[in-house]
Amino acid sequence: MSHMWHTADENVALSTATRLLIHYTGDIHQPLHATSRVDDEFPAGDRGGNSFPLTPKGGASNLHAVWDSIMYSQEGYATLPISDSDWETYGTRSAALVAKYPLTTKGSDLSSMDPHVWAYDSFEISRDFLY
Repeated sequence: MSHMWHTADENVALSTATRLLIHYTGDIHQPLHATSRVDDEFPAGDRGGNSFPLTPKGGASNLHAVWDSIMYSQEGYATLPISDSDWETYGTRSAALVAKYPLTTKGSDLSSMDPHVWAYDSFEISRDFLY
């Protein structure tokens, strides 16, 4: 929330802090941010899938990038600032993904606001599905 008594520098700092909070909240839900494959091939870990190569497609060439690209379905990064039509496109895509993959409890507390719960849920997805 912006207040008239904030200086321009304070408003920039608040904007940056808010964007970082949103970014980190998204990151903690990315399963490869919660784990690293450690085995004979990757004795020091695979850096959350970044060192696990896959066939390149649309700029995604490792497991982490493929997950970020929603299994090759999204390429590149959004053009900023996001236009009204892009917001509409992203909303439509998101609704289609939610419809195709509805939320289920599967032992997760979907109403939790605890980042530790989010991180553990991400770890479990990575452990049980990705690796």
